Amino acid sequence: MKKKINILAISHSFLKKINTELYSVLKNKYNYDIRLICPQSHIDFKKKINPDFSAKDVDIDISFYKTIFNHLRLKIYKNLLSTIKKEKITHVFLDMDIISLQSIILIIFSYFLNYKICYFSNENNIIDEKNFFKKIIKVFFFKMIKFFFKSQIFKIFCYTKQIKENLDYCGLKKKTIIIPLGFDNKKFNRHSRLPKDEIFRISYFGKIEPKKGVHTLLKALKLLSFDNWVFNLDLFEVNDLNYYKIIKPYLINLKKNKKLKVIKCDHNNINKFMKQTDLVIVPSEWNEQYGRVIQESAACGSIVIGSRVGAIPEILINEDFIFEQGNIVSLKNKIEEIFVNYNDLRIKFNEIENTINLTRTIDTQAKKISEIFY
Repeated sequence: MKKKINILAISHSFLKKINTELYSVLKNKYNYDIRLICPQSHIDFKKKINPDFSAKDVDIDISFYKTIFNHLRLKIYKNLLSTIKKEKITHVFLDMDIISLQSIILIIFSYFLNYKICYFSNENNIIDEKNFFKKIIKVFFFKMIKFFFKSQIFKIFCYTKQIKENLDYCGLKKKTIIIPLGFDNKKFNRHSRLPKDEIFRISYFGKIEPKKGVHTLLKALKLLSFDNWVFNLDLFEVNDLNYYKIIKPYLINLKKNKKLKVIKCDHNNINKFMKQTDLVIVPSEWNEQYGRVIQESAACGSIVIGSRVGAIPEILINEDFIFEQGNIVSLKNKIEEIFVNYNDLRIKFNEIENTINLTRTIDTQAKKISEIFY
């Protein structure tokens, strides 16, 4: 007889409906008792983020709790421990920094309230941390967590191989397992994709901020040697207004030359735009933790190229679709290579697309989590 699993999942990411979908699958397909908790709001880049849905819009029990402190590592949910005790929770899923105040409180009280902790970790910058003292502090904290609380950690779910390697480096190898972040393949697929025409459509989907490398992309576009292209830029999340002022002259120039199409998409309609593009570019210049936009764009039938940083090469796997981080010429050459050899590279990219569809959906993520319990 299977032991009853009663899960409480906690994350500020549940403010976006898309991030609740994994738990709907775990509940409806694998019959877990699951409750979700997230803050009533969250501060990101000094901007207040509110829920993009109401509790009645999802088929899972979700509560919006009041919190103390806004900083991610200091945020504490009010009355959380009483909820765990009342609902007889067996497992707490934490999608937050392991080294955070709420995480430490929950792992200490797990001894007294008899539940286990499961972490979703995106910690991918320990081994390569350039600040020696930061690195020492991180390693020390993780080793302390292992020493005092190893028995209370059920599993640490790592979205990428790089994340697992970083946590294994801190002595947590027996607790870590790679389970890629899943995407909704019922929404992101080739269905109703527009046929390719003579215009080469290039797109960027993501936040407008320095670490995303939009400036490098805009400079590379300026150097392109062919003319029949247009650039679709998603301006839904402009997080850094000072940065936007820096890149604005490039946008004005593109618009003047009729090369720019500004789009404002959110997760409700972004799939429509992905199905209208030939090439999606992910020019990140920071240690990207995972690449949901790569997965979604590929599933919609677009070729994706990305910089050699973080989790991007792990998802794209083929050197034909990777360029050097922050390198304008490398990116420019890669775009031109895709344009000139589009048909051949489209066939090559099919392998990546098929792998993503087989291994990186919400269903496969839920299945792997369920297999760990049984």
